[in-house]
Amino acid sequence: PLVDGELALYGIANNNTLNLNAELLGGGKKRKKKTYTTPKKIKHKRTKVKLAILKYYKVDESGKVTRLRRECPNATCGAGVFMAKHKDRQYCGKCHLTYVFQKDQQA
Repeated sequence: PLVDGELALYGIANNNTLNLNAELLGGGKKRKKKTYTTPKKIKHKRTKVKLAILKYYKVDESGKVTRLRRECPNATCGAGVFMAKHKDRQYCGKCHLTYVFQKDQQA
């Protein structure tokens, strides 16, 4: 309820309807949805190889275990970090150490 004397100075009485117009900041138009011209890039899916550890070791008939891949000699890698075997190099994926095999250029 209105208190007598406060809003009565402006000619406002009880049970009157007041219309208020207030300007708001940031009242811009809604943006149009963007249409893309190229399809989305397909992400690379890593293929899981079952029993992949068998590529790193070989067991003889006598039970002797031999390593098939070279371990990285870098001190930051430690034991158990094997180097990847490519046709022209050996590469450590942890410290990026690379050994490139040189072919003889004589023909």
